[in-house]
Amino acid sequence: MGQTKIEIFIILVGIIVLVFISGIIFFLFQYRKRRLAHEKEKLQINEKHHIELLNAQLESQQQTMQHIGQEIHDSVAQKLTLASIYTQRLEFETDSADEKAKLSGVSKIINDSLLELRQLSNSLTDNKLQNAGLQELIQKECDQVNATGICLASFEINKLPIISISTKSSLLRIIQEFIQNSIKHSGCKEIKIKLNFIDKVLTMLLEDDGKGFDVDNPEHKGIGLDSIRRRIQMLGGKYIFERGTGKGTRLNLTIPVNDINA
Repeated sequence: MGQTKIEIFIILVGIIVLVFISGIIFFLFQYRKRRLAHEKEKLQINEKHHIELLNAQLESQQQTMQHIGQEIHDSVAQKLTLASIYTQRLEFETDSADEKAKLSGVSKIINDSLLELRQLSNSLTDNKLQNAGLQELIQKECDQVNATGICLASFEINKLPIISISTKSSLLRIIQEFIQNSIKHSGCKEIKIKLNFIDKVLTMLLEDDGKGFDVDNPEHKGIGLDSIRRRIQMLGGKYIFERGTGKGTRLNLTIPVNDINA
């Protein structure tokens, strides 16, 4: 009986030790799992915060430009208009031909300045983004490219969801950057733009048939790629750059509809 008790005791001790070791392993596994989940959550929070900061910066820039444009229109342009009216009145009232010529020159300078200020005001306020649809704006960009005769730009679209003005602005700027890069650096003959909305995801394809480029080449760091990446990040989208020497450039962009409506 003594030997049997000893064996039972050893077995029980072994079971207890095994359970204890298993408990430690399970605890370490759960700790590691929770730590990884915590790190992932921190990364997501930091990324979300970064995107929110970028969006806030963009919104602040747009509001500042809107304010400056409105102030130019409401204040400076109005004062120049009055100055032009007074100058023309003095020109009409004077009898001296020499004075008339001088006042006419001053009036022309004021009117030219007024025209430039109004153009600047319209550019800053960017009312076209509020009044025109994205399809119309993209088609206008293509028409401007085609009018130069440098290359042919084509545009295809399936359908678009309702999008905010900031999203419309970011998508348009991405397209403009891509077109400018293609014309300036690729020597392309054709640029294609395709937009599609399916399964609550907006997809956009931009491609040219140019000579392509090496994205890792330091000489190509300043051609608008960072601007494109930053805007895609602000939209919460994902992208793939396909490029290569002699193979043209292709940008695939996907944005979930929830981010488009945000």
